[in-house]
Amino acid sequence: LMVGVMGGANEFHPKDAIILQNKDEVFIPLLMNTLPTAKDFKDAITSLSPEQQRFAKSFRSMQLESSVFGICIVQLKPQLEVLLGLPRGALTKE
Repeated sequence: LMVGVMGGANEFHPKDAIILQNKDEVFIPLLMNTLPTAKDFKDAITSLSPEQQRFAKSFRSMQLESSVFGICIVQLKPQLEVLLGLPRGALTKE
């Protein structure tokens, strides 16, 4: 999952990314809610892993910039299969 800013109608500039696997979940509120204060945000992310904290901080930074940001999902297994020359679905467990 990548977050970044839009560089035009068809251009995405990634700023940060996180790899999600198995049952990992990321909840990204896209509603027009008031952003938490710096202290509330810091308190809310203390229980997250360092990688999740970095991602959350990057996401918040883009929200505070008031820029048009985007979210891009890249499925890694199909890309790895192509890169490694494997048949489609070879990396999927049954």
